[in-house]
Amino acid sequence: MTPPESRPPRLTEAEQRQLDELERRLANQFPDLAGNFSGGRPPRLERRRVAIVLAAAGVALIVLAAVVGGVGGALAVLCSLAATAGVVALLHRRAARPGPQSGPGARRADSGATGS
Repeated sequence: MTPPESRPPRLTEAEQRQLDELERRLANQFPDLAGNFSGGRPPRLERRRVAIVLAAAGVALIVLAAVVGGVGGALAVLCSLAATAGVVALLHRRAARPGPQSGPGARRADSGATGS
């Protein structure tokens, strides 16, 4: 028995053309939805729901930690959740920044050049 592939199978050219045509027709039929999904981000309402569910899960974890491990356990879980949220926020801000300049004066990080 072979393990399942971790990546989706590659589409044939005919399948890709069919998919492109279907996407084009859907975008023409529902232009308001096409704008929401073209950037690869879910609509604002869905992001809000996800945030609410994650916040509720975080509160439940803190309460469970308080019951099982007392105040110290709750504090440990709270600190862990805060650190995770900080990392996610930092990555989100970093991803929102424009990329490095690719002009003539810009150096690539993998170019092997040293700072001296």
